[in-house]
Formats: sequence, structure tokens, C-alpha cells
Amino acid sequence: MSEPFVLRPLEEADLEAAAAIEHASGLQRRTVAARRRELRDKCTRGVALEVGGVVVGVGSLWLGVDEAHITAMAVAGEARRRGHGRRLVQGLVALAASEGPGEVTLEVRASNGGARALYAGCGFEEVGERPGYYADGEDAVIMTLAPDGEGRAGSDGRG
Repeated sequence: MSEPFVLRPLEEADLEAAAAIEHASGLQRRTVAARRRELRDKCTRGVALEVGGVVVGVGSLWLGVDEAHITAMAVAGEARRRGHGRRLVQGLVALAASEGPGEVTLEVRASNGGARALYAGCGFEEVGERPGYYADGEDAVIMTLAPDGEGRAGSDGRG
């Protein structure tokens, strides 16, 4: 049986936990002030994944006219390999769909095979590369979930 969880909008009270989770996951550092601005931005949505009242995962989404872009997603180290990453992806995809039709895109480090497999299991397809995308020079793989691919990101991930 899986752990009970709550996926909810990110709140100001979550910003320190979000920063710690993202930092431990190797994501680009953002200041607390930048995170606060994101909470007020009409085009940005953040989510927190709670288990037992503790935030164990965070994600953010940028909303464009006809697309959504997952800008960050991370699960705390001790909470990994329990399905929380899949829950975050599915929640972000559902949130994007609720805001309007369009594809969902993201970039992932070329070396991050685990994340690439997670996204592929949720229906995302590799569609290109961004050479030297990350500050350390590593390439990014661009992955996309088409609007008609939403069903593939369903509860069992098989579509």
C-alpha cells in the first residue's frame, strides 16, 4: 500500500523546505525573494507534495498561451523511490491541463537517466537537445507531452 500524500499549491511557508529539497537535488539555486515573486506571478504555479505533514517534494510550472513548461521538480533524498516523483509529474500535468490545452515541456540533464525514465513513463517523449544548457556545460534533453498524450500520464503510467 502506498503512503497517503497531499499534493497542494506551494505556499510561502514552504519556501525554505522547497529551497532545501531543490538544493539537495542539485537544482539551480533561486533566492527566497525569487521564489516569493513566483508565488505572485500569474503565469507560474508551484506545488508541494506532503507526506505525514512534511513537504517531501516540490515542483513548478510556467504557463504560456498554448503550452506549459515544468521548470523545476525535486523529491527529498529520503523520500525517493516511493512513487513521489511520478505523483509530482502527474500533478503538474493535471494542473497544466486544468489551465488550458497545450503541450507540456521540460528540460532534463542528459546524464539523469532516472529522471528521463520517469518522464518517459509518464508519457513524455524526447524531442531535442539544448547543448551546454546547464551552468556546468552539460546538455539538456527536451521532453514533451502532447495534449493528446495526457492519458499516458494516468495513474498507472502505462496509458
